[in-house]
Amino acid sequence: MDIEPLRFSYETRLLKTIAGRVGGVPLIDHSESKNFLDIRRRDLLSDAVRITEDLLPEVHLLYRSCLDRLGGDIAGDLFVQQSSTYNAGIFGHERRFDLLVHSALLNEFSPDELSFVFGHELGHVLFQHSQFPVQDILGVLKDQDPEMSDLLTRWARASEISADRVGMLCCGQLGAASTALFRTVSGLANIDLDRVLRSFRRQFEELAAQIHLSGQKPVWFRTHPMIPIRFKAMELSALDIIALRQSGGFSEKGFRRVDAQIAALMEALDACPTPPDGGPCL
Repeated sequence: MDIEPLRFSYETRLLKTIAGRVGGVPLIDHSESKNFLDIRRRDLLSDAVRITEDLLPEVHLLYRSCLDRLGGDIAGDLFVQQSSTYNAGIFGHERRFDLLVHSALLNEFSPDELSFVFGHELGHVLFQHSQFPVQDILGVLKDQDPEMSDLLTRWARASEISADRVGMLCCGQLGAASTALFRTVSGLANIDLDRVLRSFRRQFEELAAQIHLSGQKPVWFRTHPMIPIRFKAMELSALDIIALRQSGGFSEKGFRRVDAQIAALMEALDACPTPPDGGPCL
Protein backbone atom coordinates (compact mmCIF):
# COMPACT_ATOMS: atom_id res chain seq x y z
CA MET A 1 0.00 0.00 0.00
CA ASP A 2 1.33 3.42 -0.98
CA ILE A 3 0.75 5.70 2.01
CA GLU A 4 2.60 8.70 0.62
CA PRO A 5 -0.69 10.34 -0.48
CA LEU A 6 -1.61 10.48 3.22
CA ARG A 7 1.30 12.76 4.05
CA PHE A 8 -0.03 16.13 5.23
CA SER A 9 0.50 18.70 2.47
CA TYR A 10 1.66 21.33 4.96
CA GLU A 11 4.36 18.95 6.15
CA THR A 12 5.50 18.49 2.53
CA ARG A 13 5.79 22.25 2.02
CA LEU A 14 7.75 22.69 5.24
CA LEU A 15 10.07 19.83 4.26
CA LYS A 16 10.92 21.62 1.04
CA THR A 17 11.69 24.82 2.93
CA ILE A 18 13.85 23.00 5.48
CA ALA A 19 15.64 21.06 2.74
CA GLY A 20 16.79 24.34 1.27
CA ARG A 21 18.52 25.21 4.54
CA VAL A 22 19.87 21.91 5.84
CA GLY A 23 23.40 22.78 4.82
CA GLY A 24 23.69 24.94 7.91
CA VAL A 25 21.78 22.67 10.28
CA PRO A 26 23.63 20.12 12.48
CA LEU A 27 21.65 17.04 11.47
CA ILE A 28 22.52 13.59 12.80
CA ASP A 29 24.44 11.82 10.06
CA HIS A 30 23.76 8.32 8.72
CA SER A 31 26.29 6.43 10.84
CA GLU A 32 25.33 8.29 14.02
CA SER A 33 21.64 7.55 13.43
CA LYS A 34 22.37 3.83 13.11
CA ASN A 35 24.48 3.99 16.26
CA PHE A 36 21.59 5.62 18.16
CA LEU A 37 19.25 2.83 17.08
CA ASP A 38 21.75 0.17 18.19
CA ILE A 39 22.25 1.84 21.58
CA ARG A 40 18.51 2.24 22.07
CA ARG A 41 17.93 -1.41 21.23
CA ARG A 42 20.54 -2.44 23.77
CA ASP A 43 18.80 -0.32 26.39
CA LEU A 44 15.39 -1.76 25.52
CA LEU A 45 16.69 -5.34 25.71
CA SER A 46 18.17 -4.43 29.11
CA ASP A 47 15.33 -2.48 30.71
CA ALA A 48 12.10 -3.36 28.84
CA VAL A 49 10.31 -6.54 27.79
CA ARG A 50 10.08 -7.58 24.16
CA ILE A 51 6.55 -8.56 23.18
CA THR A 52 6.61 -11.82 21.26
CA GLU A 53 3.86 -14.04 19.87
CA ASP A 54 4.49 -16.47 22.71
CA LEU A 55 4.34 -13.83 25.47
CA LEU A 56 1.30 -11.78 24.41
CA PRO A 57 -0.22 -13.42 21.30
CA GLU A 58 -3.19 -11.06 20.91
CA VAL A 59 -1.12 -7.88 21.25
CA HIS A 60 1.57 -9.24 18.95
CA LEU A 61 -1.08 -10.14 16.36
CA LEU A 62 -2.46 -6.57 16.44
CA TYR A 63 1.04 -5.21 15.96
CA ARG A 64 1.87 -7.61 13.12
CA SER A 65 -1.47 -6.97 11.43
CA CYS A 66 -0.83 -3.24 11.37
CA LEU A 67 2.72 -3.74 10.15
CA ASP A 68 1.60 -6.11 7.40
CA ARG A 69 -1.17 -3.76 6.28
CA LEU A 70 1.25 -0.87 5.92
CA GLY A 71 3.99 -2.88 4.24
CA GLY A 72 6.81 -0.62 3.13
CA ASP A 73 9.52 -3.18 3.88
CA ILE A 74 10.07 -1.94 7.43
CA ALA A 75 10.97 -4.25 10.29
CA GLY A 76 11.30 -3.91 14.03
CA ASP A 77 10.32 -5.20 17.45
CA LEU A 78 7.68 -4.15 19.95
CA PHE A 79 8.69 -3.56 23.58
CA VAL A 80 6.76 -2.72 26.74
CA GLN A 81 7.92 -0.89 29.86
CA GLN A 82 6.10 -0.36 33.13
CA SER A 83 4.39 3.02 33.35
CA SER A 84 0.98 4.32 34.38
CA THR A 85 1.05 7.01 31.67
CA TYR A 86 -0.45 6.51 28.22
CA ASN A 87 2.51 6.91 25.93
CA ALA A 88 4.54 5.25 23.18
CA GLY A 89 7.62 6.13 21.19
CA ILE A 90 9.60 4.91 18.22
CA PHE A 91 13.06 5.41 16.81
CA GLY A 92 13.96 4.35 13.31
CA HIS A 93 16.95 4.24 11.02
CA GLU A 94 16.18 3.70 7.37
CA ARG A 95 13.74 0.74 7.41
CA ARG A 96 14.61 -0.54 10.91
CA PHE A 97 12.94 0.55 14.13
CA ASP A 98 12.07 -0.34 17.71
CA LEU A 99 8.68 0.61 19.17
CA LEU A 100 8.19 1.05 22.92
CA VAL A 101 4.76 1.24 24.56
CA HIS A 102 3.91 1.86 28.19
CA SER A 103 2.17 -0.93 30.08
CA ALA A 104 -0.87 1.25 30.78
CA LEU A 105 -1.73 1.13 27.08
CA LEU A 106 -1.71 -2.66 26.99
CA ASN A 107 -3.69 -2.92 30.22
CA GLU A 108 -6.37 -0.34 29.46
CA PHE A 109 -6.66 0.41 25.73
CA SER A 110 -9.01 -1.56 23.49
CA PRO A 111 -7.55 -3.55 20.57
CA ASP A 112 -8.69 -0.89 18.09
CA GLU A 113 -7.20 1.90 20.19
CA LEU A 114 -3.92 0.00 20.35
CA SER A 115 -3.99 -0.42 16.58
CA PHE A 116 -4.24 3.36 16.25
CA VAL A 117 -1.22 3.82 18.54
CA PHE A 118 0.82 1.23 16.65
CA GLY A 119 -0.10 2.76 13.29
CA HIS A 120 0.68 6.30 14.44
CA GLU A 121 4.17 5.31 15.57
CA LEU A 122 4.84 3.24 12.45
CA GLY A 123 3.73 6.21 10.37
CA HIS A 124 6.70 8.15 11.72
CA VAL A 125 8.99 5.43 10.35
CA LEU A 126 7.28 5.15 6.97
CA PHE A 127 7.40 8.91 6.48
CA GLN A 128 11.03 8.92 7.71
CA HIS A 129 10.38 11.56 10.32
CA SER A 130 13.55 10.60 12.16
CA GLN A 131 15.55 12.32 9.41
CA PHE A 132 15.13 15.49 11.47
CA PRO A 133 15.52 14.62 15.19
CA VAL A 134 13.93 17.89 16.22
CA GLN A 135 14.69 17.84 19.93
CA ASP A 136 18.35 17.03 19.32
CA ILE A 137 18.70 19.71 16.65
CA LEU A 138 16.97 22.35 18.76
CA GLY A 139 19.28 21.47 21.63
CA VAL A 140 22.25 22.32 19.42
CA LEU A 141 20.73 25.36 17.73
CA LYS A 142 19.36 26.96 20.90
CA ASP A 143 19.29 30.70 20.12
CA GLN A 144 21.68 30.51 17.17
CA ASP A 145 19.05 30.17 14.46
CA PRO A 146 15.54 31.04 15.75
CA GLU A 147 14.05 30.97 12.25
CA MET A 148 15.22 27.41 11.68
CA SER A 149 14.05 26.41 15.15
CA ASP A 150 10.61 27.76 14.29
CA LEU A 151 10.56 25.86 10.98
CA LEU A 152 11.49 22.60 12.69
CA THR A 153 8.85 22.86 15.40
CA ARG A 154 6.22 23.71 12.76
CA TRP A 155 7.30 20.67 10.75
CA ALA A 156 7.20 18.45 13.84
CA ARG A 157 3.61 19.51 14.49
CA ALA A 158 2.63 18.88 10.87
CA SER A 159 4.26 15.44 10.93
CA GLU A 160 1.92 14.39 13.74
CA ILE A 161 -1.07 14.96 11.45
CA SER A 162 0.53 12.63 8.89
CA ALA A 163 1.20 9.97 11.54
CA ASP A 164 -2.38 10.20 12.88
CA ARG A 165 -3.66 9.34 9.40
CA VAL A 166 -1.56 6.17 9.34
CA GLY A 167 -2.88 5.32 12.81
CA MET A 168 -6.44 5.58 11.55
CA LEU A 169 -5.51 3.49 8.51
CA CYS A 170 -4.45 0.73 10.90
CA CYS A 171 -7.46 0.85 13.23
CA GLY A 172 -9.99 1.52 10.48
CA GLN A 173 -12.38 3.76 12.40
CA LEU A 174 -12.65 7.33 13.59
CA GLY A 175 -14.15 6.27 16.91
CA ALA A 176 -11.17 4.24 18.11
CA ALA A 177 -8.72 6.87 16.84
CA SER A 178 -10.63 9.59 18.69
CA THR A 179 -10.93 7.72 22.00
CA ALA A 180 -7.24 6.77 21.85
CA LEU A 181 -6.35 10.44 21.41
CA PHE A 182 -8.84 11.50 24.09
CA ARG A 183 -7.57 8.98 26.65
CA THR A 184 -3.93 9.79 25.96
CA VAL A 185 -4.54 13.49 26.58
CA SER A 186 -7.11 13.37 29.39
CA GLY A 187 -6.19 10.16 31.20
CA LEU A 188 -9.93 9.44 31.44
CA ALA A 189 -11.51 6.08 30.70
CA ASN A 190 -15.03 4.75 30.14
CA ILE A 191 -16.34 7.91 28.48
CA ASP A 192 -19.05 7.26 25.90
CA LEU A 193 -17.82 7.71 22.31
CA ASP A 194 -20.59 10.15 21.38
CA ARG A 195 -19.65 12.34 24.33
CA VAL A 196 -15.99 12.23 23.32
CA LEU A 197 -16.82 13.26 19.74
CA ARG A 198 -19.12 16.07 20.89
CA SER A 199 -16.49 17.32 23.31
CA PHE A 200 -13.78 17.41 20.65
CA ARG A 201 -16.05 19.14 18.12
CA ARG A 202 -17.12 21.83 20.55
CA GLN A 203 -13.58 22.39 21.75
CA PHE A 204 -12.35 22.75 18.18
CA GLU A 205 -15.04 25.34 17.43
CA GLU A 206 -14.20 27.31 20.57
CA LEU A 207 -10.48 27.14 19.82
CA ALA A 208 -11.02 28.38 16.26
CA ALA A 209 -13.16 31.25 17.54
CA GLN A 210 -10.61 32.15 20.21
CA ILE A 211 -7.79 32.21 17.66
CA HIS A 212 -9.89 34.43 15.39
CA LEU A 213 -10.68 36.84 18.23
CA SER A 214 -7.11 37.08 19.45
CA GLY A 215 -5.92 38.13 16.00
CA GLN A 216 -2.37 36.98 16.61
CA LYS A 217 -0.26 33.89 16.63
CA PRO A 218 -0.30 31.98 19.92
CA VAL A 219 3.04 31.52 21.61
CA TRP A 220 3.66 27.78 21.21
CA PHE A 221 6.90 25.89 21.10
CA ARG A 222 5.35 22.45 21.29
CA THR A 223 6.23 19.77 18.75
CA HIS A 224 2.65 18.40 18.68
CA PRO A 225 -0.39 20.20 17.26
CA MET A 226 -3.25 21.34 19.47
CA ILE A 227 -5.39 18.32 20.28
CA PRO A 228 -8.69 19.66 18.84
CA ILE A 229 -6.87 20.30 15.55
CA ARG A 230 -5.54 16.74 15.46
CA PHE A 231 -9.07 15.46 16.02
CA LYS A 232 -10.59 17.69 13.34
CA ALA A 233 -7.90 16.63 10.86
CA MET A 234 -8.80 12.98 11.47
CA GLU A 235 -12.54 13.58 11.38
CA LEU A 236 -12.43 15.39 8.05
CA SER A 237 -10.26 12.74 6.40
CA ALA A 238 -11.82 9.64 8.03
CA LEU A 239 -14.06 8.51 5.16
CA ASP A 240 -11.25 8.74 2.60
CA ILE A 241 -8.77 6.88 4.83
CA ILE A 242 -11.26 4.11 5.57
CA ALA A 243 -11.97 3.82 1.83
CA LEU A 244 -8.23 3.50 1.22
CA ARG A 245 -8.07 0.72 3.80
CA GLN A 246 -11.02 -1.17 2.32
CA SER A 247 -10.48 -0.77 -1.42
CA GLY A 248 -6.92 0.47 -1.83
CA GLY A 249 -8.00 3.81 -3.25
CA PHE A 250 -9.84 6.97 -2.34
CA SER A 251 -11.11 10.22 -3.79
CA GLU A 252 -7.91 12.17 -4.40
CA LYS A 253 -9.83 15.38 -5.14
CA GLY A 254 -11.99 15.19 -2.02
CA PHE A 255 -9.07 14.24 0.21
CA ARG A 256 -6.93 17.11 -1.06
CA ARG A 257 -9.76 19.56 -0.40
CA VAL A 258 -9.97 18.41 3.21
CA ASP A 259 -6.18 18.40 3.52
CA ALA A 260 -6.08 22.01 2.32
CA GLN A 261 -8.59 23.05 5.00
CA ILE A 262 -6.41 21.75 7.81
CA ALA A 263 -3.25 23.11 6.18
CA ALA A 264 -4.79 26.57 5.99
CA LEU A 265 -5.64 26.44 9.70
CA MET A 266 -2.15 25.28 10.67
CA GLU A 267 -0.54 27.95 8.50
CA ALA A 268 -2.75 30.62 10.06
CA LEU A 269 -1.64 29.51 13.51
CA ASP A 270 2.00 29.56 12.47
CA ALA A 271 1.81 32.98 10.84
CA CYS A 272 2.56 36.18 12.69
CA PRO A 273 3.16 39.82 11.82
CA THR A 274 6.72 41.07 11.52
CA PRO A 275 7.92 42.14 14.99
CA PRO A 276 8.60 45.85 15.50
CA ASP A 277 12.34 45.23 15.87
CA GLY A 278 12.45 43.26 12.63
CA GLY A 279 13.41 40.11 14.48
CA PRO A 280 12.33 36.53 13.73
CA CYS A 281 8.70 35.41 13.84
CA LEU A 282 8.45 33.49 17.09
